[in-house]
Amino acid sequence: MTTRKLSLLCAALTALILSPLAQAKDEGLYLGVSLGAATINQEGSDPDLGDFEIDSSDFAWKVFAGYQFNGVLAVEGGYRELGSAENSLVKTDPYGIDVFVIGGIPLGPLRGFGKIGGIYWDNDTDFADTSISDDGFDLAAGLGLEFELGSFAIRGEVEYLDVLDETWMYTLGATFTF
Repeated sequence: MTTRKLSLLCAALTALILSPLAQAKDEGLYLGVSLGAATINQEGSDPDLGDFEIDSSDFAWKVFAGYQFNGVLAVEGGYRELGSAENSLVKTDPYGIDVFVIGGIPLGPLRGFGKIGGIYWDNDTDFADTSISDDGFDLAAGLGLEFELGSFAIRGEVEYLDVLDETWMYTLGATFTF
């Protein structure tokens, strides 16, 4: 048997063996919670204080619900608190409601996924003697890895949120599919 035929045979056998594993993700409604940190970057100016810059990290969390259509496609929405970022002049407290389309690559009990969507965010920035409120709907995207144990899964994620100038969220969480 030639090397090419042997390679094709091995690839076909591997695909045959892994095909049931590729559909291991439970389908249906799921709920989840994640804890971690958010890094917030913001630049701005105040008439009294002048220019300011915040580059700070704080505890962050989110709760979410979604629907897994199959091992590859899901939709998800949630609420997140991004912590407080501050420096000696300014303190900011963003939070938001998000919605995502998620594409996954199931590999047995592991599943890599990417997500893209948007976040409606609200933020209060406090200066020494004044407060400014700001909100918007902006881009949100992320990458993650999930370890599935039947209906229960543990997930780690990195998400970019176009909140303020730039916000990154790093979390570890769990989901339960009904």
